[in-house]
Amino acid sequence: MTKYNINRLLHEKKHLKNMKKGLLLLLLINGAINAQNPNFKIDKNTIIWQWVYEDTLDIVNLKQNLKLHFITDSTGNIKRTNFNDKKLHEQIAEFKIQKKQDKYRVTIYNIKIIPPQIAINFGGVSSMPEDLISFETLMIKNNGTIRASPMGFNITENLHNHYLNLFIKTDKEKDNW
Repeated sequence: MTKYNINRLLHEKKHLKNMKKGLLLLLLINGAINAQNPNFKIDKNTIIWQWVYEDTLDIVNLKQNLKLHFITDSTGNIKRTNFNDKKLHEQIAEFKIQKKQDKYRVTIYNIKIIPPQIAINFGGVSSMPEDLISFETLMIKNNGTIRASPMGFNITENLHNHYLNLFIKTDKEKDNW
């Protein structure tokens, strides 16, 4: 082998090593993008979202939130909403709030997606799909884990931010002119 061939092989080997590092980095970034938010968990084949708020908030103050419908002082429903987020379909869900000293935990469960209302015409007869789709149907894989988000859109991360803000008391100060 000539000196030229040896240098060429060393250069190609170095180039191949850099390509492997780049591919590994790309896979790690893709995994981070598609990783599900850890606050979404599977509990008895049901996807739940939980968050502990370190706050002394009186739960009664959350009753002013128009997106929440309280059935008792600690349970209720999230009303039909997509949180004004065009990437999300409308949904409904149930919640429960557990209170301890200086903190409270919110658990959201029974999340149902409302399919878009598209008229389907069967020879002059229109039909509107009205069945709710369980979040589990969309998000749980056959092996019992939460499905990775398609095409870089992380639905659990997106929902986490909306759910997080839903259970915070927002004080809207009135202007006293």
